[in-house]
Amino acid sequence: MGEDIDSLSLKELQSLEQQLEMALRRLRLKKNHLMFESISKLEKKDKALQDQNSLLLKEIKGKEKELAEPPLVDQQTRENVASTQLNLGETHQAAGGYGEIEEPQRQSQPLTVIPYWMLQYISK
Repeated sequence: MGEDIDSLSLKELQSLEQQLEMALRRLRLKKNHLMFESISKLEKKDKALQDQNSLLLKEIKGKEKELAEPPLVDQQTRENVASTQLNLGETHQAAGGYGEIEEPQRQSQPLTVIPYWMLQYISK
């Protein structure tokens, strides 16, 4: 390419130059268009990732807040825990001065102690 350029007239050379400039202009326009499309897609993706990140941060803060707050337990549950703790180990009682051992009375409450912090898992 370019070997036959010596035989071209001035008008033909100017026409060739104009064609090259037009082709170059089209290529630059196409390149710019593709770059702007790519930038637009990346900006949309960036916005979506920022939104997702914000939601995840809110979720994390909510979970941290839940873990930081002590579980709410009503008064009846506290009384049950207290009475259960009092009954622990009272399986036999000594009778009057004879040294006999009385059978314990059956109670409706269990004789085991459940730690206060564990109650939140039982009620769920």
